[in-house]
Amino acid sequence: MVTRGCEALEMTLRRNALGQLGFHVNFEGVVADVEPFGFAWQAGLRPGCRLLEICKVAVGTLTHEQMIDYLRTSTPVTVVVIQPHEDGTPR
Repeated sequence: MVTRGCEALEMTLRRNALGQLGFHVNFEGVVADVEPFGFAWQAGLRPGCRLLEICKVAVGTLTHEQMIDYLRTSTPVTVVVIQPHEDGTPR
């Protein structure tokens, strides 16, 4: 996986009591928002993170609907991300 010199981080995400992961992802695989201090936040996920993999599947091969389906139905949920630039814009 090529990340242009950025460190790719693998995270295992937990669900809250309602079964939610606590973040939203846009159609490009970029995290749009994260519930402050929720499990995803505690794992290090932040707005602007780019998802590279969801449960070992490359995000570039998935439609937005497929991304959401993997995130909603997989247990556990593992993601590989690259952090945003210092100003918060996605890489």
